[in-house]
Amino acid sequence: MSMTTRNPLQDDYVAFPKATRPQVPGQLELWTQATADGVYDLNPVERGWVAIQPWLLTKGYALRPRYVPGWKPRWIGTDIYPGAFEDSVSIYLPNIIDATQLSSGRTVAIKWVPHAENTRSELEIMRFLSSPELKDSDDPRNHCNPVLDTFTHPDNPNGIFIVTPWLAGFVFVPIDSVCEVVDMLSQLLEGLIFMHEHNVAHRDCTGMNIMQDVRTLFPGLRTHPQRPCYSENIQIRYDHIPRSRASVKYYFIDFGISARFEGPGPHLVTGTACRDRTAPELSATVPYDPFKLDVYLLGNHFLKAFLAKFENLEFLRPLLVEMTQKNPSDRPTAQQAYDKLKAIAREPFGLPFRWRIRPREAEGVEYLIEEVGSAIREISAQARTLLFGGSELSFGR
Repeated sequence: MSMTTRNPLQDDYVAFPKATRPQVPGQLELWTQATADGVYDLNPVERGWVAIQPWLLTKGYALRPRYVPGWKPRWIGTDIYPGAFEDSVSIYLPNIIDATQLSSGRTVAIKWVPHAENTRSELEIMRFLSSPELKDSDDPRNHCNPVLDTFTHPDNPNGIFIVTPWLAGFVFVPIDSVCEVVDMLSQLLEGLIFMHEHNVAHRDCTGMNIMQDVRTLFPGLRTHPQRPCYSENIQIRYDHIPRSRASVKYYFIDFGISARFEGPGPHLVTGTACRDRTAPELSATVPYDPFKLDVYLLGNHFLKAFLAKFENLEFLRPLLVEMTQKNPSDRPTAQQAYDKLKAIAREPFGLPFRWRIRPREAEGVEYLIEEVGSAIREISAQARTLLFGGSELSFGR
């Protein structure tokens, strides 16, 4: 008589409590069908990473269990929600995967960069911005994600792997308050100043090319790279400490269409490749100033990502409008924009500067709950400052 081996996780109510089991009739059937339909299967890009996982181990990088050859979903044979398992979490971008650097234990990003017209200078510029004289100069204005390692593909010479520190987006750990928006804009303008001083123009500094290092928001904890507010096994959701008590740093990534120049200039480029195609000067034939393009892109990013959605950031609008003038010569340099921001940031007094960013469409009970939450955070910050001192109340200035 043959016997089916029982999945021991079925009886593990410590790791997988009742909340991860079916809550209503028919729910288990839906989960089982989703698995059978391939919802959680490896996609073709993921299978490519699986194929080189053993080789990456020899280079000193371990992928998550999902990408180990022979992986099988751990939830099969249980009544546990598949999303409660870490190995159900896939990667978002086709050419980037998270990994553990075995020598240090840190989480890193491994990016495959094929040799192409739009990536020909990416590694060169990243290496320059990560060079010892720049990376080790203790200049806090360097907001370019550094290169940790590079190596070629075992079977494909038409590209290279670039290893960098793992960074987070803003979906799971969003910006919450007015002063945090100002701090983020201030840091990113510093980053532009740094690059521009070294004759590097990013040319795509917007959207998903802006990321954050959130490790200090979760002191003493290791979080999941794809779910940065969850534990590594995604069983526990963490609340992060306020950014005013951490040291979150914002970074520019993806230098695929960036440009580096020699000499005093003027420096001009052509090309229309960009995440934000609203920049009026973009042209395949008419040369334009890439440094003023960077100013436009960053200003427009904040207009769209923050001012279009939140009502209590209007004090930033004059600066952002100036940064996005149609005529590039009417825009400030990154340094001028930074200086103006520092002056503007002194104007919102006290409480409004530290208050939550208010969605333009919020109302009713949700609005009141968020307002109460903001008041509680303010009282806590006032108490900590009274008892322990510090500069938390002036964060973002």
